Amino acid sequence: MNLLVISTASCLLEYIVPFLIKYITSRLYTINKHDKELRNDLINLKQEIVGISIVDEFSKYAKLQRKYNKLENTLKEKANERLSSRMKVQMSITYGFRILNGLLMMVLLYLYRNKPVIILPKGILWPIQSLLSWPSSHENSISFMMWLFISNKKFSNQITRVLICKYL
Repeated sequence: MNLLVISTASCLLEYIVPFLIKYITSRLYTINKHDKELRNDLINLKQEIVGISIVDEFSKYAKLQRKYNKLENTLKEKANERLSSRMKVQMSITYGFRILNGLLMMVLLYLYRNKPVIILPKGILWPIQSLLSWPSSHENSISFMMWLFISNKKFSNQITRVLICKYL
């Protein structure tokens, strides 16, 4: 029974953890106080530029425009740095988890390749009982390898349906 729970949880986490990591990293890498101040400065400069006549006060207008462009470039660079570092952290944690989960599955497959995950009453799996119990020698059972295949397929289909319904 423990093998059933562990393998099912591992297959489920394979699809849930990347979404959790994406959510957490998006919350950790939000706009900070300094960036908000820069954005407010940009808004104030834009209002000043709009209030100045380009014909009458060209030097003041050009000076404010250069300052505005410099602040805008600084803000874009900070946003790009934040996005880049967020993506690096997100990718490294996601792939690290997938590698650890894959190693766990390989160890479990090596240790329990011929063990049944669940043994059912006789006749329930009649037409496909030999397929579901392969490589195990127990009849009317589902082997660990087949259970991994079934649960991976089921969870990937469910997650795909949820995502399609969410974004349509």
